[in-house]
Amino acid sequence: MTTAITTPPPKGGWFKRANKKLIAVVVIVIVAIGILIGTSLRGALTYYITVDELTAKGAEGYNDRVRVGGRVLKGTIVKDAQNNLTFCMYHNEPSNLLPVSYKGVVPDIFGDETDVIVEGKRLHDGTFRAIKLLSQHPPEFRLAEPGKPHAPVDERK
Repeated sequence: MTTAITTPPPKGGWFKRANKKLIAVVVIVIVAIGILIGTSLRGALTYYITVDELTAKGAEGYNDRVRVGGRVLKGTIVKDAQNNLTFCMYHNEPSNLLPVSYKGVVPDIFGDETDVIVEGKRLHDGTFRAIKLLSQHPPEFRLAEPGKPHAPVDERK
């Protein structure tokens, strides 16, 4: 009669049986992905403040990089030959104006009375130096007339 000798399973569970190097690599990759996601979302989750809120900050609002939302005051848009753009924006009432200077690509829908968000710094002379300019589309859309893609139709037929 023969007796089979069996060895007991190793103690310590799955961790001791698994390849520790593989587990270390997986943990490092997960941590790296988490850090990349966190740093990329930090800028995207930055909210904007209004012109009134920036003005209320007073001296604290200078040289801080912020996003400011408001509306372009009609008749204040000036663009020179070097693609420098200046305009004034306000929040609720045009009495509290923020002069903005910007150089770069201007969105197609940018114009008078357009809602915009600018990102940059407020300088000590009171001008906001924007490095990014985002223009929001109006809340309603209208159909364009055939052959005139930029002229909205007042009523839908």
